[in-house]
Amino acid sequence: MTEPVETTIVLGTAGHIDHGKTTLVKALSGVDCDRLREEKRRGITIELGFAPLTLPSGRIVSVVDVPGHERFIRQMVAGAAGIDAVILVIAADEGVMPQSREHLEILSLLGIKEGLIVITKADLVDEEMLELAKSDVEDLVKGTFLEGKPMVCVSATKGTNLDRLLEVIDETVDRIKPRDTDGPFFMPIDRSFPIAGFGTVVTGTVYKGKTRVGDTLDVLPLGKNSKVRSIQVHGKAVKEALAGQRSALNLPDIKATELERGDVACSSGLFKTTHCLDVKLTLLASTPEPLKHWQQVHLHIGTSETMARVALLKDTKLLPNDEAFGQLVLKEPIVAHMGQRFVIRAHTPLRTIGGGEILFPYDKKPRGRKARAELLAFLDKLAQAKDPAERFAVILERIGLLPFNEAIILSQLTPEQLKLTLNKAEGLGIIFIESGEQPLLMSLPYYEGLTRSLQDILNRFHEKNSHLAGMKASDLIAALEISLTKRQSQELLRLFVNRGLIETDGEIVRLPGASPVLDEDMLKDKDKLLSYCENKGFQFPSLEEAIKELNWDKNRMNRTLDVAKQQGEIRIIGGEFLLSKRIEEKALNILHTLPEITIASMRNTTNVSRKYILSLLEDFDARGITRRIGDKRVLLKKTQ
Repeated sequence: MTEPVETTIVLGTAGHIDHGKTTLVKALSGVDCDRLREEKRRGITIELGFAPLTLPSGRIVSVVDVPGHERFIRQMVAGAAGIDAVILVIAADEGVMPQSREHLEILSLLGIKEGLIVITKADLVDEEMLELAKSDVEDLVKGTFLEGKPMVCVSATKGTNLDRLLEVIDETVDRIKPRDTDGPFFMPIDRSFPIAGFGTVVTGTVYKGKTRVGDTLDVLPLGKNSKVRSIQVHGKAVKEALAGQRSALNLPDIKATELERGDVACSSGLFKTTHCLDVKLTLLASTPEPLKHWQQVHLHIGTSETMARVALLKDTKLLPNDEAFGQLVLKEPIVAHMGQRFVIRAHTPLRTIGGGEILFPYDKKPRGRKARAELLAFLDKLAQAKDPAERFAVILERIGLLPFNEAIILSQLTPEQLKLTLNKAEGLGIIFIESGEQPLLMSLPYYEGLTRSLQDILNRFHEKNSHLAGMKASDLIAALEISLTKRQSQELLRLFVNRGLIETDGEIVRLPGASPVLDEDMLKDKDKLLSYCENKGFQFPSLEEAIKELNWDKNRMNRTLDVAKQQGEIRIIGGEFLLSKRIEEKALNILHTLPEITIASMRNTTNVSRKYILSLLEDFDARGITRRIGDKRVLLKKTQ
């Protein structure tokens, strides 16, 4: 006999209460999924149950057993949301019942595409009743994903036809495409409990990605993280948990009392909570009335349930059997991933009315008709995106400019995946600006708008300041109204230089070919100011003193200072003093001659008061010429 092999496939039961789901799972796997005392006492399933099932092929799949009672639809959705295929269970002696229909609708809304039908309790009816039950089921599944799928009649208590059922399940598993285990880890938590000496254990079905022992995971919306101390799959210790596996993770840094169903264990730094989801909504054909704009609903997503308002973007209501783009505005924060399916239930009376797919999980309500139209266009493009590269290009086009760390969260890709996606994104209008640990990503429309703003700003600057060689780089970035690090700003300007849009000279930026126009009077004023500063020596004049003693107005002084500063002939130190280049050079020569650089030694050498020397040395410290160590300073670089 071959050694059993773990798969990444999860099957789920569905069906009306008391139709034998739990009994069937026990007969197939040997595991009684009703573990709670209340479940034993009442003879019904209240909470989710889990069991490993070994198939004739030797593969082991996970089975999620869900409650059938209408009062426990929340638990049913929490279990069904993570499955790959369903075993729809219908009792031969009762046939199709209300929860049979609602469960099938929920499974369709959750995007389930595979499954089979099991008619249980076949031993309790005669052949005619069994045929009626089969006909009833065929009518139920007509037009759904279960139409044409295998149907097996069994008796779980007597073991009739269970071998055939296992073979059919094996054949169903053959048709299921395994989930992608690459990318960020995402596991909604359905149970959490403490184990003495180990800390908290959380269980769930892994929706996406994988995690290994030693990885750090975030738990959201709790907002805490923990290293994974150990992992179990079906009670066996393993090194990693993969998408499609029922897994138990030991997270010792989080208390079980802090957790609740609906929290998500996910890759650290790759997800965030949200209050507003962009979605594609579908209203069930069986819903008796339209869904109205801003109607309150129960939202079931992953293992969480919260209240939400439905914001329709185009019409004031959504008709039964129709679909539309919209938003879900949540009462409480959740964490969700793009493409995740959800179910909505009416507030009163409590019944399933629709569901859909998350297109973008991080948004805000649009304000005004134009904003709604732009959002609709965005969602239409997003819904048509064929792969992660196209989807990210659509997101980036809407936002314009993103630092790489924010792009990771909005794309919900790992850094490696995002870089690979960008390498494949030729023709999608994504501009990548390398800048160390935080590269920049820019959409082509944003870049084109930025270049227009750049040229407008520099044109206006040159017209107003024809006497200057150009604009300070930091002032240009501020005028462009983009928040960047110094390194990012440098790389952005380098991109503009390489594309021939600007020229740079140190910290000065100008349009290509632009040069200062200095008339004779301005040159004379500059020479006069420099001569004035040099005559003052180490008793640096303040700006106010210079204006007064030269008998200039502020405009004349500012224009002259701008020219002298851009040409590197004067600096302002200590926020007020004018220091000419020649006096600075004299000060540096003195520093080289001093056995110890202190305020006292400089003051004695220059014969000026402490306030001048302190401003000078602090300026040298800030520029990296000297470094202060206690009361002394040392020269850091060659200055001559």
